[in-house]
Amino acid sequence: MKITGYLSEFSLGEIFRFLEQGQKTGCLSIKPIEAENAFRLPPQKCYIFFRVGQIVAASRELDHQGLQQLIEQRGFLHVTTIQRILKLYPLTQPLGLALKTQGALDSQQLQLLFKYQVLTPIPELFSLAEGWFKFDAHHPLPLAEMTGLSAPPRDVALAGLRLLQDWTPLMDKLPLPDSTMISLSEGQPPCRLNPLEWRVWEYVDKTVTLEGIAQALNLPTLEVQKICFRLMMAGLVEEIVNIPTETATKTPPAPSPPTSEVSFSVSQSFLKGVLSFLKTKAQPTV
Repeated sequence: MKITGYLSEFSLGEIFRFLEQGQKTGCLSIKPIEAENAFRLPPQKCYIFFRVGQIVAASRELDHQGLQQLIEQRGFLHVTTIQRILKLYPLTQPLGLALKTQGALDSQQLQLLFKYQVLTPIPELFSLAEGWFKFDAHHPLPLAEMTGLSAPPRDVALAGLRLLQDWTPLMDKLPLPDSTMISLSEGQPPCRLNPLEWRVWEYVDKTVTLEGIAQALNLPTLEVQKICFRLMMAGLVEEIVNIPTETATKTPPAPSPPTSEVSFSVSQSFLKGVLSFLKTKAQPTV
């Protein structure tokens, strides 16, 4: 099964939720479609690997060298040492677990490697003005890129967006200040929120606008918009846009059509004659 499309049609958050809820296994490829900027490096393509709806690895290339290079960059092991171990013990499980089994890495190091591997590309991917994506369910999982750890896509999206520094590309995607938020899950949120996100979450499902939340929490409105955007991308809330009801302008009633009645001008002498006649008819005869 292959699914392709553009990020202008489906947001990265929607794609993550689809793969998580469908418990998909395979490779999600994301290729930026963006003009190169002379002041910064062009965005890079990214490959995110899923197993039963959980993210298990991410890489910039498909050469199966990314995790080894990351291990060396973090100062844990040299690539030559890793390759020497792999010659002695052929890879039949995720590389991270294999190195842990040999005592070359510990659990804490694996956690750090996994977080750095999967969280680093997330801010950039969510900031893409346009991109093309493809999910290939037949792509084999790359054991050489896997630490052996996994995480729900919504947790990765939420944690990755917390690292975003430049929100300029996302300004037109933020929820509106006069919108309200409703929860998409019953009870408590299914993922871990930080203290500030919790304070905003307390106003979900209430008729309080984002601007009202900002005033109640003494926060800038833009900060509340960013927090709500993160919750939206994690599939926790949905924006309800409040459309202002315009006061209907009262149009004056249309003038009544002219009646067919004819007005007569009656003289005073004629009225006196009629009254005297009626009085005479009203007197009893002798």
